Amino acid sequence: MKMMKNDYKRYDGENEADFILRICAMKDEIGTWQDVADLLNDALNYKYGESKYRKDYAQFVRVSQINEVKMADNDVYLQEMRDERIELEKARVKLRDERIDMQKSIREEARKESFIELIERVFRETIEPFEYIPSRVSYTGPDMVVCISDMHTGIEVQNSFNTYNTTILRRRLHQYLDEIDEIQNEQHCGTCYVVLGGDMISGLIHANLRLQNNENVIEQLKIAVRYLGEFIDILEKKFNRVEVHSVAGNHSRLSPEKEQHLKGEELDAMIPFCLNLMFSKNPKVIIEEDNRIDDTIGSFTTTNGKLFYVVHGDKDSPKTAVENLTLMTGVKPDGVIMGHRHHNAFDTIHDVKVIQCGCVGGMDDYCVDKRISGSAEQLVFISTKERAVRCIYDIGLK
Repeated sequence: MKMMKNDYKRYDGENEADFILRICAMKDEIGTWQDVADLLNDALNYKYGESKYRKDYAQFVRVSQINEVKMADNDVYLQEMRDERIELEKARVKLRDERIDMQKSIREEARKESFIELIERVFRETIEPFEYIPSRVSYTGPDMVVCISDMHTGIEVQNSFNTYNTTILRRRLHQYLDEIDEIQNEQHCGTCYVVLGGDMISGLIHANLRLQNNENVIEQLKIAVRYLGEFIDILEKKFNRVEVHSVAGNHSRLSPEKEQHLKGEELDAMIPFCLNLMFSKNPKVIIEEDNRIDDTIGSFTTTNGKLFYVVHGDKDSPKTAVENLTLMTGVKPDGVIMGHRHHNAFDTIHDVKVIQCGCVGGMDDYCVDKRISGSAEQLVFISTKERAVRCIYDIGLK
């Protein structure tokens, strides 16, 4: 097929039917009908054969010729114009239905592919660079725990309480890094524990998320991995060692219906896998994939000997998490870290510190409908040998 010119691309504001007719009319310039079919299928993400476009266009030409012959008789012309509009509307409805069937077929085929194949394909594409200039420093001292929860990558929010998209996500992560740098200059920590608390992508578990999402779930995952990878790479310049621990959130499950969801099938689980590939040759960065007690429960012990459990929070309450997790594991932790509830919080239950991290994304339309208010915020805390949580930094993000 010939090299695509600007005239072969879809114009701004041009509907699909007009675009198809215009390209078909340029067939002699483009080449064969197969060339036309390849061009349209590539632009519209269809898989039709050349006969589909050739026959549809031939029908349109015949109707146009009939109209030209009968222009003299206004009554006949108007009636046939009405008939033509009906036929065109039928064709558009048919095309729309075929597109829905095609998209359903594509989704079903995509689900048959392995996650690794999907990741390999989408990672060949490029996204906007992170554009952060780090400074290389090295300190020793107490442990720092950096919580990142509920990024909801891929959602686009524009309401009275919040504006959020991929650009703002990048800006908020930049701001978070600036806050961490300031904390590190004050605390001089040697090891940084990055806790990914789940819901790193927006997913599609709610109907309104499908309307608000600006990226499909694979693109969401791709952007989340890229941004988190660069975030961790920047932290590595500020600490002697960076450990990453994670659990999956409810937004990343493959099935919107809880009843149809299979345990362990969460896209968030791909993030530590991909990060491990990115940092496999960097001895200063440890991405823990096998330290989970369960798919929904993570754990880690700091260099100062403090044991923390990590959960997303959709299956746990801040009031009951300590008791339930201690009874399940048989070991009482020094702290429990969770997210999900979209606001920072801190409590002590049975002498165990419960740290709750907020939401990078802030209020989306689902929160507005449920009257759940809150600002975008995250949380950093310092842990020492004497205190599991010596101090907390409540980080507001704009």
